[in-house]
Amino acid sequence: MKIPDNETPGFQFKRIALLGMSGLGKTFISRNLFKNDNWSHYSVDYEIGKLLFRNEHENLFEGFDIDNLTNLSNFLGKPGSSSEGGIPFSEYVLRQRLHRDAEKEATLNACSLIEKSPDLSKIVCDTSGSICELVNPSDKQDKLLTSLSRNFLIICLEAPDSIYEVLIDRFLARPKPMYYEENFLHSLWQTFKIGNTDTEDKINPDDFMIFGFKALIERRKVIYDTIAKNWGIKLNFDILRSLKTAADLMEAVQSEIENKVKIQ
Repeated sequence: MKIPDNETPGFQFKRIALLGMSGLGKTFISRNLFKNDNWSHYSVDYEIGKLLFRNEHENLFEGFDIDNLTNLSNFLGKPGSSSEGGIPFSEYVLRQRLHRDAEKEATLNACSLIEKSPDLSKIVCDTSGSICELVNPSDKQDKLLTSLSRNFLIICLEAPDSIYEVLIDRFLARPKPMYYEENFLHSLWQTFKIGNTDTEDKINPDDFMIFGFKALIERRKVIYDTIAKNWGIKLNFDILRSLKTAADLMEAVQSEIENKVKIQ
């Protein structure tokens, strides 16, 4: 764990990794950098899909691209009643494991790109919203965070509670599959069944996803705060959304780095 500064390669070469909850704008910012400032955009979610679909699920490649990742959610599915579009919990856990392994590989592949071309600049690694479930930000030897921080400047998106309420409202209107750390998933599943029904095929998949998403938000906010503290910086959601150019972004990054160095 190293405090980022103006000499950090990620800052010097304009290589950033955006981390944060799904829905906070990582891809929005990344696409703007790609379209308006000629930055390279590495989408971890897109790379996860390519890894997952290459063998048994090639049909999911149809319509799948950086701007439409719906089929990745379709692959994960939702546990619960088959009559309501659910899949068995055991199958759901299996798909979660496949996603976990693919996310690790896709994230490390982004780092390999830099290690093979150390002069590569102007690239944004748009991480998956679930990366916080794969790391231990308190472990100085954490493989993913060590590799990311060596090759990119880690930026965690910080948002006010009102924005998280918006995310919940969106999810209530349209629940979608999510990735969970496996022990946490089992705990959620058992708790949900106690409060509803112990019969798996009577569980409404959307009801479980809503229950799980609310728990995920509280859990992930804490983890992302720790990642920013130990491995990178925070940038306010509203500030990021208002930035017009890459130059504006790097100016905001430099200011936040200087602020962090002062208080360490």
